[in-house]
Amino acid sequence: MKAGMNRKKVYRILDVVLPFVTLAIVAIAYTVASKIVNIEMIAPSIPAVCREFFDLFGKPGFYMALVGTLSRAAAAYAISIVFAALSATLTKVVRPLKNALYPIVLLIRVLPTMSIILLVLIWFDDSNVSAVIVAFCIVFPMLYTSFCDAADGVDKDLVEMSDIYGVDAKTRMAKLYIPQMLPSVFTGIRSTAGLNLKLVIAAEVLAQTPKSIGLNMQLANVSLDTAQLLAWTVVAVVLGAVIEGIVALIEKKAVRGR
Repeated sequence: MKAGMNRKKVYRILDVVLPFVTLAIVAIAYTVASKIVNIEMIAPSIPAVCREFFDLFGKPGFYMALVGTLSRAAAAYAISIVFAALSATLTKVVRPLKNALYPIVLLIRVLPTMSIILLVLIWFDDSNVSAVIVAFCIVFPMLYTSFCDAADGVDKDLVEMSDIYGVDAKTRMAKLYIPQMLPSVFTGIRSTAGLNLKLVIAAEVLAQTPKSIGLNMQLANVSLDTAQLLAWTVVAVVLGAVIEGIVALIEKKAVRGR
């Protein structure tokens, strides 16, 4: 028993330490590559990237770009979740709708991401709207499939029992469907939250959306300022990590409280 407790303690320590070890290995590998290339414009040193990163916080446009990208990402994700939840609910209530929606969902899911981005940019003049639509087109089918799978995974015996005892729809949803669906639903949300942000930034790069992280990445690329491009990349990575952390926290509280 004591050995088992010691093993658990070691695992907990490793859970904390190993991510930092991995980051250190990546940093060392990049530093070695930077030294070999020895051209700052191609592979700037880590200190140069860090300087650029912290310099961003002193620029007024930085916060406007941050707010702009986050607002577009939030809008795209909120719309995707709402439409996915409504569609999954409708297909659960009206079964034929699932087959009717299947070709559309499949088409969007298999379309190359770049094709979707380019087509949306051609069809919509507003670059703000384009970024939201691009993210929605790719994230919605993933969330919809995840929500449908979660609904199909509800214990059928409990559903039949609730039918027999005449449990009303409100109670059935609150006590049966939601508690059993939450883990699968959050799996889909967790896997798409970071992707949603990446898609918005990718669309911003191509659409040159004003007040955005994507536009600043594009400007850094055009001016061959690789250090600044990497600094903006770090900003995007940190934002993605924060978003996934928030989702994980909400999931922990929601699932534990069910």
